[in-house]
Amino acid sequence: MKKALIISSSFIVFVFSLATIAQTGWGATLGKPTGRVLLISDIHFDPLADLSILEDLTNNPADQWEGIFAKSKQNQYARAPADTNYPLLKSALCAAKAQGPYDFVIASGDYLRHNFQERFPAVSKRTSDPAAFATKTVVFVINALQKTFGVPVYVALGNNDSSTGDYDVDPLSAFLVTLGHSIGVLAKDPEAEADFCTGGYYELAHPDLANEEIIVLNTVLWSRPYGIIGSKVVEPGLSEMDWFAEKLNQAETLRHKVILVMHIPPGLDSYSCSRQKNGRAPIEFWENAFLTKFCDLIREHGGIIQIALAGHTHTDDFRVVGTKDNSSPVFLRITPSISPIYLNNPGFSVLKYDPTSGDILDILTYYLNLSPGGTDPQWKGEYSFSRAYESSSLSPANMLQLAARIHDDPKVRQIFAGFYAVSAPSPITDTNWPFFSCAQTILQSANYSRCVQGQ
Repeated sequence: MKKALIISSSFIVFVFSLATIAQTGWGATLGKPTGRVLLISDIHFDPLADLSILEDLTNNPADQWEGIFAKSKQNQYARAPADTNYPLLKSALCAAKAQGPYDFVIASGDYLRHNFQERFPAVSKRTSDPAAFATKTVVFVINALQKTFGVPVYVALGNNDSSTGDYDVDPLSAFLVTLGHSIGVLAKDPEAEADFCTGGYYELAHPDLANEEIIVLNTVLWSRPYGIIGSKVVEPGLSEMDWFAEKLNQAETLRHKVILVMHIPPGLDSYSCSRQKNGRAPIEFWENAFLTKFCDLIREHGGIIQIALAGHTHTDDFRVVGTKDNSSPVFLRITPSISPIYLNNPGFSVLKYDPTSGDILDILTYYLNLSPGGTDPQWKGEYSFSRAYESSSLSPANMLQLAARIHDDPKVRQIFAGFYAVSAPSPITDTNWPFFSCAQTILQSANYSRCVQGQ
């Protein structure tokens, strides 16, 4: 019989002891202090996990939900095939806080559970508006992030972050306006707030480094499913791409560095490609026209981009973008999810950077082992990127070399496969590994197919 997992004071004491690991254990950098950023993604919070409090949640604003959840009878972590319930959310935020303090937080999208719009009418006994409840849920999660860490939280939108349906974020909608008023970093920048309310993207100055910008994209507008949804077609995506090109040109002119934040990464859906039958076309995350333009911009401006950060796949992965024509490549980190829905373990990461140059030094990942058979899971340090892969820094050049090592060296490939599902059983095998390895440096389907076939 599995042991009940209660969020107790003893658990809190244990979680806060993890801070010692980050400071003096694996991945530690003694001497010169480093900047620290929390990377968290794909929370997929499920407010419907406890139906006994659903009416109270429906009748009260998001800023009162914390007290309602405190009265909930939920005392176990959600496990696959479920999304994140309140005990898991609270536990993840507590464990992440223990690794602080942070300079800022990057939340790369998907705050709402999967299939929310279908599930809510099925469980609600009232005629409440599902769109309003979905909006309150996303606001609740964003508020929880901002309140927990007390530092700037840069929020990207995911494909599930919509009041009306998956991949259905509507420009200039009430949903975007409500979120725009809830995101603290937008409060002092009317232009950034207006951009977010228009299309879910924005640009702000780095909170600590002079001459550095954070550009948050809404890559849902560039995704293939978004283009199928109907009347919106490509216009919002084109407007965002023009805006993005302008922001990069401005940064280049000012000699500013840039951090890119997004939800859906560019390139191939390696997991889905690995499960397709022979002869079927590879699956790209974005519409090809947007991918081509994005890659052109990266090749033109890659030298000013320090790192790109994404989520969406629920896995621990990376891409190197812009590797042709002697351009400066860009390292794109894919942060694993908090939600365990796809049999991965929940995880979050701490990015360490040089506080003078902004150069990326390391990424430490922490996880909660919810794999089948575990009876008392606790948050633990999983690995340090620099130590696991023997890399002095996470520069684009080093990451390009790592991608080659993963492709060519079975031992390095085994390390990558072990971390891919956050120390849960990996979908990467001795036979399908080219689908995952090739996707790290090849973003378009034609060249990808040749790489997978060993050509």
